[in-house]
Amino acid sequence: MNWKRGAYPEFTLEDAIAVLFMLKTPTGRKTISEVLELGEGSVRTLLKKLSALGLIDSTQRGHSLGKRGEELVSRLEECFSGVSPVGAVNGYPAYALTVRKSPEFKSIELRDEAIRFRARGAMILLVRGGEPVFPEDGRPLKETMPELVQKLSTLKAEEGDLIVITWADNPADAMKSAYHVALTLKGECVPEEIKSLAR
Repeated sequence: MNWKRGAYPEFTLEDAIAVLFMLKTPTGRKTISEVLELGEGSVRTLLKKLSALGLIDSTQRGHSLGKRGEELVSRLEECFSGVSPVGAVNGYPAYALTVRKSPEFKSIELRDEAIRFRARGAMILLVRGGEPVFPEDGRPLKETMPELVQKLSTLKAEEGDLIVITWADNPADAMKSAYHVALTLKGECVPEEIKSLAR
């Protein structure tokens, strides 16, 4: 067998998706490594693989999506958005994203998925009548967390969309657990060539 020396770079599908959304704006490898709390070797390998697929361009200023990468991210955005910071929930950094045209789901199962992926907690909301509500009982989020509702306005969620909010010990885990929930619901939106990167 042909064993390669050195540590095997580790990244997940959630890391790959996070990087694609991050590269909508030119970003350096060091920043990616810090934001996602990934080793520089893992980031280098992931960027090399994305580049080999013709999805990103690399220059002295950093890495950014190429034309094919922009098309891919725009297709992903039809299924779910990139994450946005929404301050803190229960004292932990929190991120949110929107899942469009969600299939059937059980909030408790999605919350468990987020927690399995290192989140401290998660909230799954449905946009109904133009505002985020708890799907189980239709209770509006503004009744309990009005300050959070304002922060969600940047997501541009539409009627029937899901809003996933996750919080964790650090921003990287909060971000990745939100992407994990989106992938649990909309994994079929991700092309096989991207899924194969993290295997």
